[in-house]
Amino acid sequence: MNTNTLKKAAHILFTGFIFITISILSGCKSDDNSIPPEETTVKINHGLAIVSGAGDVKTTFLQGLTDLNRTSIDNANGTEVGQFSSIYSDGKAMFTAGFGAPATMKKFVFDKTGKAVLDQEIIIPGSNSFSSLEILNETTGYATVGGGISKVIQFNPATMRITGEINLKDAGDGLFYSDMIIRDNNLFIALNDFGGSGSAKIAVVDLSTNSLSKIITDDRTATLFNTLTAEIMTTDAQGNIYVQASGLFSGKPSGVLRIKAGETEFDTDYFFDLKAATGNTCFGLYRFSNGMVCTTISENDDNFFGTDGANPSFRYRKIDLSKAQDLGDLEASLPNTFAASRTSFMKQVSDDEVLFAIAGTEEDALYSYEISSGNVSKKMKSTSGYITGLITLK
Repeated sequence: MNTNTLKKAAHILFTGFIFITISILSGCKSDDNSIPPEETTVKINHGLAIVSGAGDVKTTFLQGLTDLNRTSIDNANGTEVGQFSSIYSDGKAMFTAGFGAPATMKKFVFDKTGKAVLDQEIIIPGSNSFSSLEILNETTGYATVGGGISKVIQFNPATMRITGEINLKDAGDGLFYSDMIIRDNNLFIALNDFGGSGSAKIAVVDLSTNSLSKIITDDRTATLFNTLTAEIMTTDAQGNIYVQASGLFSGKPSGVLRIKAGETEFDTDYFFDLKAATGNTCFGLYRFSNGMVCTTISENDDNFFGTDGANPSFRYRKIDLSKAQDLGDLEASLPNTFAASRTSFMKQVSDDEVLFAIAGTEEDALYSYEISSGNVSKKMKSTSGYITGLITLK
């Protein structure tokens, strides 16, 4: 061993000795039997998704929030997903439905610091996107995928394993399986053919056998189109299912159809012609616990899919499903938003508050609607992109 090496080793040993000696002396001098503080655990009550990027290059950042009492948010504490994603929850974890091949659903949990951590994922080779998730309970969920191979899978949210597949080949080819809703022992799946058939189509699946019972159709409207963030199916307190169709590419008006409680056919006595009531093409359907219902209207169908990125064309609109009436603009001061090309969702977070997304040219934000007063206010501005989802954890 050469001299330099010996000097180096001696220096390391001496430094270690001094450190240990000081530590012992310090411990003897201040021996107050103190216990080091425990690591703080952050309790996460909400999950949020923000999409950043431009053009075809987009990514989603997921983060947990202890509460919603903040005026702005960014993605500094976010966990990157790598795809445009919307989010869902079983009350304990956060699930992403991602756009971009291969179709990928990810499950995230939150660590002690509140960071979203990838737990497991499901990938469907040959498909471009997950379209919708419906989580029934801790062990049973359903998901639709489309673009390339279209299919409906049953999965276990706890283990993230595919446990079955529902065969919808008899529904026809060229269909996108979109929004879903479960009622009684049936799964109702909206079938989107982008107006090709000139009718609205829904697959009714018997969940006791996971098999297709029938396809129901209605030619008063067409095109059951929804995006990852938007919903087009809802139920009321009596168990009636309402289905919103845009009418795009079909020559049919936007409208709402009904499947009455206990039945599995469209109600021939009910049709809400949204085009006639609002004068516009409509997109999305959201119902809340007090019976309030909203949709969005397109003020310029040529920019329905946001091809003119400088001029968002959608507005939130109140409607009455039972009376089939238009109740007007949600709030005149609201900016227009890109609903079909970026994000559109509404979520009730308390008995008196509904949050909804605005994605525009001047701002990206969550707004709040107070049910009791009808007041609308800005809740939270995003400085890092538009918000594509909000979940509440138990």
